Amino acid sequence: MIHRVVIRERLHLELVDHLLSRFQGENIQEEVCFALWYPGDGTHRYTGILGEVLLPMSDDRDLHGNVTVHGAYLNRVLDRALAAKAGVAALHSHPAGGWQALSRDDYDTERNALLPFVRETRLPLLGLTLAEDETWSARLWHEPHPGDVRLAYCTDVRRVGSRKLYVDSPPSTYPAYTRRTVLKRTLDSWGLPTQARLARTHVCVVGAGSVGSMILESLARTGIEQITIIDDDEVALHNLDRLVYADRRSVGLRKAELAAKHVRRIATASRPVVRVVPLSIRTKRAYCLAADADLIISCVDNAEARDVLNHLAYSNCLPLIDGGVRVDSPEGRLISTKWRVHLVGPDMRCLRCRGQYTSSEAADERQGLRHHGRYIDDPEPDGPEPGQNTFAFCNLVAAEEVRILLRYIVGESWWHDTDPTSGFWAFEHQFVDARTTRFEHPGACVLSCEFTHKRLGQGKLGRPSYPFLPEPRVNWSAYTRRWFRRLGSLVQR
Repeated sequence: MIHRVVIRERLHLELVDHLLSRFQGENIQEEVCFALWYPGDGTHRYTGILGEVLLPMSDDRDLHGNVTVHGAYLNRVLDRALAAKAGVAALHSHPAGGWQALSRDDYDTERNALLPFVRETRLPLLGLTLAEDETWSARLWHEPHPGDVRLAYCTDVRRVGSRKLYVDSPPSTYPAYTRRTVLKRTLDSWGLPTQARLARTHVCVVGAGSVGSMILESLARTGIEQITIIDDDEVALHNLDRLVYADRRSVGLRKAELAAKHVRRIATASRPVVRVVPLSIRTKRAYCLAADADLIISCVDNAEARDVLNHLAYSNCLPLIDGGVRVDSPEGRLISTKWRVHLVGPDMRCLRCRGQYTSSEAADERQGLRHHGRYIDDPEPDGPEPGQNTFAFCNLVAAEEVRILLRYIVGESWWHDTDPTSGFWAFEHQFVDARTTRFEHPGACVLSCEFTHKRLGQGKLGRPSYPFLPEPRVNWSAYTRRWFRRLGSLVQR
């Protein structure tokens, strides 16, 4: 099991202001505080999501180079954690830079003083150290049984901001990234450090259809080492004008499996890991597997899936890139085409507040009243379904989503100095008018928004209030049919 910690950028700035406030010249005074944390939804990663910070009052601790915490402060923190059904995180500052190992005193304090005290929460103790260069290090103290203490060092601490994703990790987490000929032109463009950050970002693509297939092509050729593909659909004949991995022999086969096979074949990473999830994101297993990723790219075309992804992004503090295209072509005559791409996540407006879907649309889809963008009882049910698209339009949406991913992962601070809003990315592109306009809503979500207030950073507690879809049972007839199709495809080749 891999362990990690996620911190929202706003919390990071608040903690830096407190924990490093007494680091002045040679007169260094360490500081402490406590916070609440929530376990994330991941299946293969155990994630601690930092929540509410509980700063000490003047009489809560003694400062003498090191720090002594008083019992009243600990009791107040424990009471708050139990009320919020959260774990306790102990944070302290330490001189020197980079990833910090535990000193003997800090080890004894966390293991022997704090861990027994927080046992009542039934969650591990999360310990974090902030170096004077603002680098985080973290560990989790598990105690499955009294006296059976297991220390797990985190592989990284991720700071999720509205402009960039920051990653702190010990030198031993990743081997040195080496230059390879297959990526020569890519490396010549932005260098080894940038390529290493990109390659080590676990990206989950939800929807392996027209837009998703092109995004997967870009990720594979860019050298991304871990990719998760979530899609429960099968290839139909009308998909073949827009899927880069499919041909006529692919009809009836699962999109996720075909896409994964294509990604493995063209991948430029030395050891690519491609996970196939042939399920809807509305199932619990797909939801939790998506939470293992560092960033999610949404290529879905319905309100219900977007609502689930909104829950996932904000409760687990995961950056989410969402895009879509709308073609208006009554009677086969192109009138207009628009496509939008958004970056959402902590400290940014959610998909619902940006008008990408409404709660009523999502609810109607869950109840089976709405399908493919139209209501079942529409007066003209035989007309063309919404969702017209072309390879060219899909390609433009995919390119914009990949551009935002690259800018968010490898962005430098000086990229955003000229315009205070240039780090917020949401655009509407109009094909007929050849016009691009900023679509970013200023400010935060409305006060009644559950995603940025009630569910933000809640992890498992922030899951959708409605039930997940049950996983479909194995259809042996369809399974056998797909198996013979794959066998026939291999014979023809």
